[in-house]
Amino acid sequence: MLQNVKLQNEKSLVIMKIFLVFVIAIIASMSSFAVHLLTVEWLPAWIGSQMQGVEIVPSWSVRYIAAVTSVEYGLAAVALYSLGREKLLTFGIFKAVIIFSILLASIHGAFIRQPLMDYLIGNPLQITLVQNGFKWLIWLLISFVVVYGFEFLIKKQGGKKS
Repeated sequence: MLQNVKLQNEKSLVIMKIFLVFVIAIIASMSSFAVHLLTVEWLPAWIGSQMQGVEIVPSWSVRYIAAVTSVEYGLAAVALYSLGREKLLTFGIFKAVIIFSILLASIHGAFIRQPLMDYLIGNPLQITLVQNGFKWLIWLLISFVVVYGFEFLIKKQGGKKS
């Protein structure tokens, strides 16, 4: 009888923790969504007024800077992977790549949110899938290189963690 009560209390605590984590996720998401809503209303008009008469010309030098600064994604991915590596590898290396790519895309809002919003605003399904498929490919490639690259280095070091 006492064990049943303890077991029930443990289950209740787990459910409460899951609920609280969900509440934290909702509050975090809504705080950023509130900023998004505020900026969607006035930011485009303000930018338009500031940019009147300004001509923007694409150049290769900007693309070089974009390429160099894109290293930010890779560095952040390596840092995040190193933090979650032990847990991710419990699923196996291939599944770790898939899960990690889904997490990266989700943090960026590119896994479910953006494709859904693209479709809901009227983009045809095939356009939504192609546009977002390339975005998913980016995160999948980053994850593949980070996970397999990191594990290759670990193996070369004789299995040392870092």
